[in-house]
Formats: sequence, C-alpha cells, structure tokens
Amino acid sequence: MNTDQIYDVVIIGGGVVGCATLFHLTNNGYNCLMLEKNKHLVAEASAGNSGMLHTGFDAPLGSLELHCIQQCQVHIFDILNKLDLPYNRIGATMVAWDSAQMSKLPIITQHSNIANVSEINQLSLSQLYQREPNLSRNATGAIHIPGETIVDPWLTPIVMAEHARIRGAQICINTMVNNVEFNDSNRTWNVFTNKGNVGSKLVINCSGLYGDIIEKIAGYSSFKIKPRKGQYLIFNKTAKDVISSSILPVPTEITKGVIVFKSVYDNVIIGPTAEETEDRHASPTINSGITTRLWNHGKKTVPSLSKHDIVHMYTGVRPATENKDYQIIARPDRNWLTVGGIRSTGLSGCIGIADHVLAQVKYKFGIEPSKSSWETIKKVNFNFTKNGTVMFPHGIEHLITHPLTFTGVTRKTISQSNL
Repeated sequence: MNTDQIYDVVIIGGGVVGCATLFHLTNNGYNCLMLEKNKHLVAEASAGNSGMLHTGFDAPLGSLELHCIQQCQVHIFDILNKLDLPYNRIGATMVAWDSAQMSKLPIITQHSNIANVSEINQLSLSQLYQREPNLSRNATGAIHIPGETIVDPWLTPIVMAEHARIRGAQICINTMVNNVEFNDSNRTWNVFTNKGNVGSKLVINCSGLYGDIIEKIAGYSSFKIKPRKGQYLIFNKTAKDVISSSILPVPTEITKGVIVFKSVYDNVIIGPTAEETEDRHASPTINSGITTRLWNHGKKTVPSLSKHDIVHMYTGVRPATENKDYQIIARPDRNWLTVGGIRSTGLSGCIGIADHVLAQVKYKFGIEPSKSSWETIKKVNFNFTKNGTVMFPHGIEHLITHPLTFTGVTRKTISQSNL
C-alpha cells in the first residue's frame, strides 16, 4: 500500500465481488487498491457458497440482481476461457414432488421467459427419468434449465485478483479499515487502516457481511446485514454419476430450498439450508440435526446416494439484508459507492456487478482512469501445492479457503476449524 499516492479507487473487501470489481476496473485503466481485513482473500461469505453460476431464471423481474446476473452471463464464459478456469454447463433440473409444486412449474417457466432466460423447458416424467435415472420415482414433473453452470467458487475470484495484480493493482491483506474521512476541498477520501492511511478519489464498499459496518464508518445507514447461514454436505467422488444435472427443488416464498448438485471437481453436494443467525462468521460446528435433515433429503431425492460416503461438511453465511434486491448505492456528492446486500448470487452476478460499477464510476462519478486500458485478458499460470495452497509465478501464495476447492483438488478432507 503506497501511502504517498492518491489511488483512483480503493475497494474495501476481498470476496468474489471485490475481486471481480478489482479485475474489471484494473483492466479498464483504473489505479486500484483492494483492502482485505483477513489474512486471506475470499475468506468470508465467498468461502462458503455453492459454486453455482445461475442464469437468473428465477431472479425478481426488473431487479438489479437480474440485470447483473444476465450481464455476467454475457461476459463470464469468455473470461473463464481466457483465464483457463474450470467450469461445466451441467444444467439444472427443477423437480416437483407433489401436485402443489407441480402447479408452480408453468409459473416459473413463464417468469423465466419474461426475464429472457432462454431454453427452459418443461419435462414429462419419462423425459425426466431418461435424463436423471437415479432420481426417486416419486416425482410429479420437472423443468430443465440447461444454462445453469458450476465453476470453482474460490479459484475464479483468486485468479481475477492476481490478473489485476499483474496489471498494476495493489492488494493488502490483514488490513482493517478503522475510519474514513472525506476532504471536500479536493474531493478525495482518506482511508485510515491499521497499516497506515491511504488516499483515493473513490471508495467502493464491497465488504459483504460487514457492509453495513463500513457504511456506518462513512456516516451512512442504508441497510442492515441479516446473516443467513447455509450448511452443506460433500460426498466422495464415487457419487459423481448419481446425477447428471443440479437437482433443484421448487422454491417457496421463503427459500430456494436444498439442492443436490455437483462441484466442478465431481463431488456431489447437498445444501444449503437457510437459517437466520446473528453470527457473521461461519461456525466450525455443524449441527447434527441439520446434517441428518440434509442427509435424509439427499437419500429421498437420489436414493443411491446412500451407497456413498460423506467426506466433508461446511457452513457458509450469506450477507442478506431487509431488502430482496442488491444494495448498490452511488453517492456522487462524496465519491462513495456501496455494493452491498448481494446475498447468495455474488458469484452468479460478479462480472455483471463489476460492469455496473464501472458504468457508475465513469458516468455517475465522472472519474477517468489514470492509466490506459488493457485490450486483452491473458491466462495466469498457477500450481496447486500439497499444502492446500495455490502458488502464482510472481511469488504470491494463497491458502485455499473454500472447502469445495480444497476437497476437489486434494485426496484428504479439510477441517472446518482450519478455515
């Protein structure tokens, strides 16, 4: 962190949204600094998600969330290909198990069509079991969403961040923001941290589960984080053939429900739950009652899962708020941009969110980049190590903080207490 210069942008928070924003703004010529309070990047909400890249078929119509997810769909696959990151367009199958759920399928299909999410099709029971022969025979109907994709939820933002670092961005870990102060005369921020003070033309709050706390430091109170905990079970890779797509339940007004899906590394996962909590941390303790409920859901949905072993369990906490939509709030009078309340679709919308942020920086704040933009995205070489880290050629090493990545690329399981 260079305390002698004024950055174009300081980004607070090194989760998937912060990393994608750093990546996109740096590629467009902005001199950026990212501040992360933890010892490792992608260590909070982004270290406990599902790794699913959604199409937005069920996002609220007219919402900023839907817009950002759809914009992400336009750009993310080109980025994943150029960065040589793993992904699989496995598709998803939403299964109804009774007549009440069955009656909702045409409504969900119509919603998807209005949202311009193409290729969503209602399946007959024969078509369903042809696609998913291991499903319980108690289904009453289904719809297929072929565009649903799985990615590595940890490696994707980490490589984006390192791509930005190679192109001049600075990343500071173990750096806590204690206070901020706006200078009206030169319209810049002074950001006070435990490692010194830094100046910036614009501050972007991407601090996820702590977004409301950073807002208060800046003198705002736009929303309150209401953490929502989700727990998961991870199966041995021997279960990889029990499903061919992500098996979604029919959502309720309260939750999207528990999913049976595969990681990009072929581990089958059951989850998440949706539990309101006051704790912003992912507890290392897994509730045995919830574990049993998830396990029973998996066996009820795909009976042959009972033949396979659970190799790990983990918990994620989502930064929900009292609002259903994203809380992306621009304050041009003080050059402050809030990117909060991203809930469970931060990965699905990350590049779309970053593109929306770029438009705000350019046109609402009127801040021009101090460098030339980069025309190309280039592969960043890296190697997984035996110690559960990833090493980059420029001497940077990252601890794998997401259990899906760690379990997928190593033969042993990760202890939740090590996260």
